[in-house]
Amino acid sequence: MRTGRPNRQLLTTVVALVVVACSGSTLESAAPTASPARPAASPTPSSGQPVVANARDAWLVVGRSGESDLRVTLASTGEELIKLPLGVPDGTWGHLVTVTPKRPNSLIEDLVVQPGFGGPARTVEGAWQLPTVGLDPLPAGVSADGSTVVLVEDLPDGATARSISRFAIVERSLRSEPRIVELPGVFDFDTLSPDGSILYVAEHVPGPLAGRYQVRAVDTSTGKMRDAIIVDKRNVDEVMAGWPVDQEARADGVILTLYRGAEHPFVHALQSAEAWAVCIDLPTRGMDDAEAAADWGVVTTPDGRSSLALNATLGIIVDIAPDLTIRRTVDFEPSARRGITLAKFGHVEAGSVGRRVVAAPDGSAVFAAGARGIVRIATADLAVTSRSLEGFAVDAIAITPDGSTVYALVRDGGRIAQIEAATGEVLGWAAGAGYDRMVGVVPW
Repeated sequence: MRTGRPNRQLLTTVVALVVVACSGSTLESAAPTASPARPAASPTPSSGQPVVANARDAWLVVGRSGESDLRVTLASTGEELIKLPLGVPDGTWGHLVTVTPKRPNSLIEDLVVQPGFGGPARTVEGAWQLPTVGLDPLPAGVSADGSTVVLVEDLPDGATARSISRFAIVERSLRSEPRIVELPGVFDFDTLSPDGSILYVAEHVPGPLAGRYQVRAVDTSTGKMRDAIIVDKRNVDEVMAGWPVDQEARADGVILTLYRGAEHPFVHALQSAEAWAVCIDLPTRGMDDAEAAADWGVVTTPDGRSSLALNATLGIIVDIAPDLTIRRTVDFEPSARRGITLAKFGHVEAGSVGRRVVAAPDGSAVFAAGARGIVRIATADLAVTSRSLEGFAVDAIAITPDGSTVYALVRDGGRIAQIEAATGEVLGWAAGAGYDRMVGVVPW
């Protein structure tokens, strides 16, 4: 049985930060220029004006609480280049699907990311928004092939009681009228099949077991929900209960959703192209540490040979083979503690959110962040090869497309550290502070 207590932070005011690696830029501004190398920076954020000590600079897409737009700024100086709305980017961040929820009509746009934007747009009757999954601040709702967009209703804050759940299915071209799907009961967006033909939703099952859910499939061409419930094909009678923390899509259509349960975390592995699933139980250690429970993440190496569920705070790595069996589980010594607060599981809200685990582009390593810093783990033998920002709570990490540099959002002060990926050395601190989201590295 996979049970749990809710720990999902309402993302009513999503503030994102994206690190932009700049070897060039398609925007109407000069790319960041190289600067002379500086001495390595202290791992402690200083109160003075921060600098990035690497010879390369980077564009940061930042936001703060209360801001509806994101701001693209230069890491070394904080110079602002362009504002961006929050949305779902394509793989190159050349286009961005955004939704402005309003009544009586919401506006959906497929924007070209450049000054002045441009791109198709249309209105959808009612108040709609892009969905989010787990603790990830970056919206979801676009199929892997980019053809289909799914919207969820923009419900009032705190609204939980509903007898009907509504979804809007939109063709990415925005030429056709959206199809409105109504499902009796309480359903949340889960994922889409790679070609957008199947919408998967998590149905909340009422009863004494908190967090119980079952996954259902909806054909987007007709809006009809299939009769069959998608169960664990290895254990068809097992009841599912928990709350999503992180989600990762494999190239073969398998969607790995890491859930927080009361007895143990687990990965729900859905083959979205074929509509079947299996569940993978994770270790129970640390279940009484609510902060550590939010530090689980799941990532797939670029070669597809391995998926890793990691928790840097607890010191656990679970290697999941392509056939969705556990190949090995490795324990490692977590970094030094500094101010960790233990709390009864489920009795505190999640802190700031973001990606806790990322893979190097060449697949040689993964980086995991948590309440005590960052570890670099070699994928060949799952050994810890370096540690960074020990003792600092890191809420999100991102890696440049060339794999040379890791950026880390430190909870204390909302500062962004720049780290040499190969060695773990802290190179410097980006301009600005007070950020509480980081969603990735953009290959501009």
